[in-house]
Amino acid sequence: MNIPHAAGRIPAALHSAGVDLVDLRRWELALARCGEGLARRYFAPQERCVARELATAERGFAEILGHLFGVKESVVKVVGGLPPTARLADIHVEIPADGNDKQPWTVRLCGPLGEWARAERLDVVGASTPLESGMALAWAATQDAGPRA
Repeated sequence: MNIPHAAGRIPAALHSAGVDLVDLRRWELALARCGEGLARRYFAPQERCVARELATAERGFAEILGHLFGVKESVVKVVGGLPPTARLADIHVEIPADGNDKQPWTVRLCGPLGEWARAERLDVVGASTPLESGMALAWAATQDAGPRA
């Protein structure tokens, strides 16, 4: 299996990491079946907006959301599971609006996850790359946010 560029973008100084394998076809079917309600449940308005702007005939809205979902699932693995009051919508994945996939995507955490990241002084990044057969490999990693003030 060829995994283009995925490993080269993972930060060198890792604190923790998680990966997820996404079946993009199943994600597209789930979105078709459940509609916009599913997208609103898991994705912030800005994530949905950028996904719509980046969507093309070759890479549709649902496929882009599938990649974002994979990064969110990877973040859950990084933090060792969601705290009781946290939701996947508390994980905001920032795909560059120009669609540039050469650098890791910034991941912003809100609620209990944001509190955890601030307490641990960690930044989160991630990305997702398409694989053969309608699959995607997503990852997330934490890195030291710098010295404590």
